[in-house]
Amino acid sequence: MIKIDAKKVIETRIAESMGFDKYKQIMEMVLKTNVSTDSDFQRTFNAFYRVRRNAEWRKVYYDLFERVKGSNPTFEAIIRTMYEATGNIEASFSSKMLATINPDMPIWDRYVVQNLCLNMKGKTKEDQLKCAVDLYDQMVSWYGGFLQTENGRDCIAEFNRTLPGYMWMSDVKKIAFYLWSIHA
Repeated sequence: MIKIDAKKVIETRIAESMGFDKYKQIMEMVLKTNVSTDSDFQRTFNAFYRVRRNAEWRKVYYDLFERVKGSNPTFEAIIRTMYEATGNIEASFSSKMLATINPDMPIWDRYVVQNLCLNMKGKTKEDQLKCAVDLYDQMVSWYGGFLQTENGRDCIAEFNRTLPGYMWMSDVKKIAFYLWSIHA
């Protein structure tokens, strides 16, 4: 007779559907490799975060990533540097770089932005940059506040109970899992 470990099956299927093993690979590799030259890291990161930019943009991005990963960069510094180098306001990819360096920082994702009711505004590029920085600060504050609530603590406890093999993930990443999962 076959014995099914129901908890393990559920954990594995949820983790696979969310790409947690790829995320773990990224987090294990980022500090061990030169991200500006490691094509395996870049391929994994690009696939996980759906980086669909040309080679010139990716070179700028991964060169900056490698330069700042050993320091304590800010969202504002990353987004402004990317804007100066590419002319694009890259809120999402700037946050993904930052959150890979510091997993306690949130990722700017369309579902997170939508669920937190945040809206980009600004007529000029400078206004849009300032707005992106302000919205990211609001996002950071929201996560910090939510994690202190009973609901936040319950979400973390349920995540850890359901996915014990992924307790190593930051609490911010765990809450992001819920925000990504409740999009309409």
